[in-house]
Amino acid sequence: MSRETYAILIGIFVILIILSPFPVFFLAVMFLSYVISREVGKSIGVDISLFSPLVLLSQYFTPQLTPILIGTISLVYGYKSWSLEKFFKALFLLFYPAIFLSYLINIREYGIYITSVFIFGLWINDVSAYYVGKRFGKTSLFPKISPKKTVEGFLGGIVLGSIFYLLFLPLSLWKSLLFSIFILTSGVVGDYFKSFIKRHIGIKDFSNIFGEHGGFTDRFDAVVFASPVFYFLICAWKFNC
Repeated sequence: MSRETYAILIGIFVILIILSPFPVFFLAVMFLSYVISREVGKSIGVDISLFSPLVLLSQYFTPQLTPILIGTISLVYGYKSWSLEKFFKALFLLFYPAIFLSYLINIREYGIYITSVFIFGLWINDVSAYYVGKRFGKTSLFPKISPKKTVEGFLGGIVLGSIFYLLFLPLSLWKSLLFSIFILTSGVVGDYFKSFIKRHIGIKDFSNIFGEHGGFTDRFDAVVFASPVFYFLICAWKFNC
């Protein structure tokens, strides 16, 4: 299938998940945490993905205890392998993506509308950056990490993504503008965060389950990184939670 066909199918599936009852959404995010942890873990030689949903549950229900849980699991894994490198890799995999994605569940608690706006804004940024960069891109942004991504593409994504957020966020104009910059930039950081790992281990994608879109890690990198930022800002500026 073409890149566009995969994108449409992924979009339809994600919309159905967003519209589903809260328990179904919760389970879907737990699965996403598991599969991203598995993809990254297989790439770096440490697979403790079964613990990722557990960490997500801990962060959602008892965040004060989550660092202890992560430290304990990492210690046991490091002791069994007797490898400091694997200890730190386990520590990383238990932190990313479970902690980040727990905030996506928090966002969903504030309703389908606000969750949809969050996801669609990131998608518009991603799609716009790709096509603007492909058509007008000349200046590499971070060539060592992702040589095909350009300043022009980055700016195109930010502009069009910001327009979407300005139209649909339940905030004032200036708050929406600042909000857009923070959210979209954090999504781009998530993209480069993932790409940095890929370049160092010498792979193109973490899997090929979505064809040219790669795997779950490649497709949902921006959502993972932007979720805690979105939740923090929407709480501070709208819901006062």
